[in-house]
Amino acid sequence: MAPAAVSIYLSDDSDLANSISGLVVERVKGVHTAVTEIHDDSQSDSEETLTSRSTSSPDVLGDFSIEAEHFRLSFDVLNVLEKYGTHIGLSDTATPTGHAPWSGKLRFLPHVYYHISRSSPVQLTMPAFPCKSLNRENKVLGHLPDLGEELALRRLNAMAKDVKKIYEFGAMVNIASDGVLFNDVLGISDQDCWDYGVELQAIIKEKKLEHIRFRPCMSVLGFICDDGLTEKAFLDTAHLCREELETRFAPTEQHLTELIKSDKDTMLTYCGMVKFLQSEMETSVSLKGLGSSARIRLYKKTAKKMMRRSEAFTGAIRALFPHHVRLSMHPSSGASKLSIALIPGADGGFQKSPWHSCVAVKSNGQPACVHSEEVRDTHDLILKDGRPYFFRERFR
Repeated sequence: MAPAAVSIYLSDDSDLANSISGLVVERVKGVHTAVTEIHDDSQSDSEETLTSRSTSSPDVLGDFSIEAEHFRLSFDVLNVLEKYGTHIGLSDTATPTGHAPWSGKLRFLPHVYYHISRSSPVQLTMPAFPCKSLNRENKVLGHLPDLGEELALRRLNAMAKDVKKIYEFGAMVNIASDGVLFNDVLGISDQDCWDYGVELQAIIKEKKLEHIRFRPCMSVLGFICDDGLTEKAFLDTAHLCREELETRFAPTEQHLTELIKSDKDTMLTYCGMVKFLQSEMETSVSLKGLGSSARIRLYKKTAKKMMRRSEAFTGAIRALFPHHVRLSMHPSSGASKLSIALIPGADGGFQKSPWHSCVAVKSNGQPACVHSEEVRDTHDLILKDGRPYFFRERFR
């Protein structure tokens, strides 16, 4: 049933505003009237024709009523998603409290509307949860997921559950695992990526995270269906995923370099990647015998290679799932994706990703994503099922 009054306004400078008119649907004593707002005065003749045609056709009136309700729900869903976002203002250096508006909000209106108009779950996709860090001496607790991944998955599931509170078909968060895109560059085995994914799915099942779907790269690309993925199939197709993405979707190195110079989000990702690799490759044998300048060159080269594959995966997701809302666990302006802090810090901002850190639970219960070397002497290591799961601050 349509609400008593629904108004939808679109930004004048939005591409969306050029293709979708604002709708106002009123229900008065059981009689529907529809008015299409056309802001260009030169189109007044069209307005009169459409209005007279609409008010004389019950079928068209019914369509307007349904569309208006779908638009209202779409905006409501976007509002829920925005509450989970943390973005950097387009003109600011940083917004640590995460109150910058989601600049790409209207961009995803057609994506959400697509699913709502079909009475199906809103599909969200996040490339993430690849594998545990290469630096297992100083950063993480091992090669399997721990409390960090559990908390991150719970947050994503909570977001989808909040969508279901206002839209009966809810939302589905697709985890597009990108481990096999980067592991060979860093020296992590395909077997480790498989083991990591198996344990992630075990967490999803154990915690009844019904709005999360884990999808390895070969499933995303359509090489193997989700239900038919075995360990052997995973290991046999890992290299094919890398080849397929680089051949079909990866930008050239020159194009990536230009993007780093001209695009704010790409620049932020690149700088963050170079900084990250300094600790990620700290124990890598590839650094042995290299001076500081040579190491920096290696970090930059590795960062660009990883970003090319990341861009390829993003392109593949965009091409294969054009109606999915793109999620990201990296800081961004929000112009082309919804950036989510998987485990928000005390200020609501981003922390280290769960697969590149471990969780240290403070005495007040606040989880902090830290490197293991930072807390191993001041915190107690807590086990789950016989393996390290998180650190807990010691009471003094």
